[in-house]
Amino acid sequence: MLTNTPPEATKMRKRTGKETAKAIKRTLAYRSIFQYPMSLYQISTFLISSKVTDGKKLRESLNNLVKENWARKRYGKYEVCGEKYTNWLWKYKHATRIFRENTGLLRFLGGIPWIKMIAVTGSLAAYSPEKDADVDIMIITGKNRVWLTRGFVATILKILKKHPEYDGQPGSFCTNLFLDETKMAWDKDKRNIFVASDIVMMQPIVDKSDTYFQFMKENSWVSEYFPNFIINYPAKVRRKSSGILLNALEKIAKRSQMIYMKKKITTEVLKSHIIHFNKNDNSPRILEAYKSSLKRLKVSE
Repeated sequence: MLTNTPPEATKMRKRTGKETAKAIKRTLAYRSIFQYPMSLYQISTFLISSKVTDGKKLRESLNNLVKENWARKRYGKYEVCGEKYTNWLWKYKHATRIFRENTGLLRFLGGIPWIKMIAVTGSLAAYSPEKDADVDIMIITGKNRVWLTRGFVATILKILKKHPEYDGQPGSFCTNLFLDETKMAWDKDKRNIFVASDIVMMQPIVDKSDTYFQFMKENSWVSEYFPNFIINYPAKVRRKSSGILLNALEKIAKRSQMIYMKKKITTEVLKSHIIHFNKNDNSPRILEAYKSSLKRLKVSE
């Protein structure tokens, strides 16, 4: 016996399909800023949406966008028709080579006892580095240990000639962010899609005591942009108490490094629980480029 689909259900299905298509368009529009195409898995995982999207509906909407010539599929990746794209296969191989050449050193740095996590961020983490790229690093330390840790890391990198002599020096380690494990949540006024994208795409190389999961839990706000990026969090990790002597050394390390940096400080964030060398903050430029991309492609935010 045949039954008719209720009009309400049909309307709901069409509405859901439109919402999914818009989410895909926003996602591909954002990645087109970096001239980087996306696989179905990448679109699903890093979908810019307001809610979790079903995989079957995602595939259906993506296929429809291809039929409508809004998007196209080349070499297993999806692109916006008419947009310029990079040679993603070359970049993937280049990124893999950089990871292979530097993972050993990153793990060596992880031997510093106060380091809880070392993660690669930026274009390398997204497997889209330029030919002469540096390696952007985020380091999370134990409580009250960011300045001691930075001192040791900078010294080791200088000895190994991996510390940058100028901004963006090819092959150097740009250790532009140190965080205390007790202060890992991103400032509310600094949260945006660019930062959220960097967080979900970062690649942890050293991870002690599930610090990566703790960091992601404290920055769960990224799900407002990427709800399909889902993590099952472990139980809270107990942190060890700090030693009195090391606390004193931490204060000395901070004071001495601040004196050295004093004449060079511009927009850097230099506090007891965070060191952030954000002199070249790309957020405004990327956010403006994203807005322009949406407008050009006639996609609603």
